[in-house]
Amino acid sequence: MTLQDKLLSSRTTGILLPLAAMKTSADWGVGDFGSLREWTGFLAELGVTFVQILPLQETAPGENCPYSALTSFAVDPVYVQIDEVEDIERSSRAQEYIGSLSVDIMNWRAASHAPFAAVKEAKLKALWLGYQTFLIHEVSARTARACAFEAYCSAQESWLKGYALFRAFKDFFKWQSWTQWPAELQDYSSPAVRQFEVQYKEFVDFFKYIQWILDQQLRRAKAFAQEKGIYIFGDIPFATNLDSAEVWAEKENYRIGYEIGAPADQFSKDGQRWGLPAYDWNYQLSHNLDLWRRKIRRVTELYDIFRLDHLVGFFRTYVFAPGQQHGAFDVEGEQNQIDRGYTFLRMVLDEAQGKLPVGEDLGVIPNYVRRMLVDLKIPGYKVLRWEREDNGWYREPRNYPVASLATTSTHDTETLRGWWETMDVNERRNIWEMISAQKTDGNVPFNLDTQRLMLKRVLDSASALTLFAWQDITGTLERVNTPGTVGENNWTYRSDVTPQEAREKYHAQLEMFVNLLKETGRASF
Repeated sequence: MTLQDKLLSSRTTGILLPLAAMKTSADWGVGDFGSLREWTGFLAELGVTFVQILPLQETAPGENCPYSALTSFAVDPVYVQIDEVEDIERSSRAQEYIGSLSVDIMNWRAASHAPFAAVKEAKLKALWLGYQTFLIHEVSARTARACAFEAYCSAQESWLKGYALFRAFKDFFKWQSWTQWPAELQDYSSPAVRQFEVQYKEFVDFFKYIQWILDQQLRRAKAFAQEKGIYIFGDIPFATNLDSAEVWAEKENYRIGYEIGAPADQFSKDGQRWGLPAYDWNYQLSHNLDLWRRKIRRVTELYDIFRLDHLVGFFRTYVFAPGQQHGAFDVEGEQNQIDRGYTFLRMVLDEAQGKLPVGEDLGVIPNYVRRMLVDLKIPGYKVLRWEREDNGWYREPRNYPVASLATTSTHDTETLRGWWETMDVNERRNIWEMISAQKTDGNVPFNLDTQRLMLKRVLDSASALTLFAWQDITGTLERVNTPGTVGENNWTYRSDVTPQEAREKYHAQLEMFVNLLKETGRASF
């Protein structure tokens, strides 16, 4: 039985907690792969079956949003667990450097939000010093570890070579966009790029080395999670930045100058521009969706379950042409959109090799998209607050399709408590009647009892999968992302507790949650 079949024929639940937010007593202020092991062990004790950690792709300095990455393939170095890097342990210079950071690390751990920039910079310096030890003691001696590194580079060459070169150039040109590099370096296949690759081989290979270290650590974390009965639920962003490794190295897959976004609605009369380059779907389809096949294969290496971001974009993408105020869909006609979406999703299922894709089908979605998800047994989202009948009343969760993922909130919304405390009183009266079968004036406070009934309503749904943000279990307000805003508190959410501290501070909430999982038949034990 495949994992897809297994999960869709059972009743499970998961926790949404970004990897960066997984606070432990040993991290550097940003959750790492050691944090992932500690948290999966803790969540397994609660009866959880999977944990959603959001995308792991590397972002540029100052960019905290993982959906605005500089690569579709490479993992961000900020997630490396430094004290488990063998070469750093053996390097006296690295150990001396880490010792000089003791006060900084203490402050980073104490920070209320993840200090991405400072932590990533420090980890890259430590990794460079460890890499020097690796070159001296392993590569020069052709050891087994050196051979393992070479094998990894060979196996991942389809993305690793272009990424490592791009990443080296970014440092070389002090993070200037590739569109501003010398003309001969803007072309990935040019002799000048090959010359750079040879001349600066040690520097280029450093970025391959980091990915090799991250790969080993993630594999260990996933093996540990598997022992605990936990699946890792990740994400595959719909797009990458214009200033990204794939756009630079594989321009033929993109329509450079064209920008994706969303059509006009009540909130935006001219539509939304997302600042991300449009795909050339004609080219991609004529080349057997090669880029996306490699993306799916990569994401199945990283995760057990993966979320297809902006699912409707695979059927039709709203695109702004250069200099145009208004955009248009890149494929017209419902049947043409259905055909493109079906071709894409069949490819996803073929490449997933039995692992489970989940479609992010939120927002204004044509009915044919959701019908296809049901037909292909790809779960879509059912967010309690957005599920309405035609008459405007909230939809009964017991009527959700089995092949779906029911949840109380997403990383882009307020938490359950935040939604409850800010909604219109008439809305609260409406949904509370559905949740509790009690009529009320809508003045229902958020407390452990109301929280319990809301969670139970979702857990009682017909959906095979249920998912709750960690904040919806603890009953807290701080959110991961506020769309349309930029700031130091956005995408830098960090749990206020370690697993050990959670057992004490949120004892009542966790006990309630565990009991609910048992009552609704969703506990993993």
